[in-house]
Amino acid sequence: MKDNEAKLLFLNTGFICFFIGFVVFIVFMIFSLKVSLMLKTIIFLTFIMVTILFTYFLSKFLLHRLFETNKHLDLLLKDTLHELNIPLSVIKANTQMLRLKMKNPKDLNKLQRINKACDELFELYEDVDYYIKKESKRDVKEAFWLDIVLQDEIDKFSHMYENTDIVLKDTNLQINTDKRAFIKVIGNLISNALKYNKNDNKIEIYSKDALLFIQDYGIGMSESELFLVFNRYYQSKSDKQGFGIGLDIVKTFCDENKIFINIESKKDIGTKISLDLNNLL
Repeated sequence: MKDNEAKLLFLNTGFICFFIGFVVFIVFMIFSLKVSLMLKTIIFLTFIMVTILFTYFLSKFLLHRLFETNKHLDLLLKDTLHELNIPLSVIKANTQMLRLKMKNPKDLNKLQRINKACDELFELYEDVDYYIKKESKRDVKEAFWLDIVLQDEIDKFSHMYENTDIVLKDTNLQINTDKRAFIKVIGNLISNALKYNKNDNKIEIYSKDALLFIQDYGIGMSESELFLVFNRYYQSKSDKQGFGIGLDIVKTFCDENKIFINIESKKDIGTKISLDLNNLL
């Protein structure tokens, strides 16, 4: 694939350079002719139209094989994705049956690891399926309950932050949006609240008048840092895990779905983030 792309790039670059030089030469020759301005204009426009048509058909010919390859790869990916779902479901079902028969704690732990790996594979499957649907312009919005999504995300972090109490209350809202993208937003916000927490202080997540609040009592941010938090790759503390793209993902989703996001923060006191979900109700 990379060799073909390099050849195509080389051909297109050479052709464009030749085309620009050729146009300049023709224009110079046309306006050097001792004929009326009307005739010069007709000749020039005819030349431009012929050149555009020639360029179109030549590009179509050159790109035909690349388009065909991409089409076959796209079909292969979709077919493979469909078939992948079957063995994953079989593994999941059999691990659940084995769990009922096993009594040995060591064997149960091994089964738990297999089950967890299966869940991770299924998440990857759902991610690829989601991006295929999004690329094909299919509507990926769906109705779901906010409190269920929040609890699922809290559960994912609970084993890593066992000493931190995450308080969830008054979040019984049904919203309609791109669920997978929204889950990524919530995951990033909860992850940041935990990552920049201190002394295992509690994290509060609650809603009021269709506003979702995520509040921590961690290290907080200064006013100058607040201006930079949505910049891609920005991290207030470089020693923390991650690449600094989480809040950029959050901001992009909020902008696309007309969700107003607000951040209030004070150094060494904590941070409160609010999302206005009125447009998702």
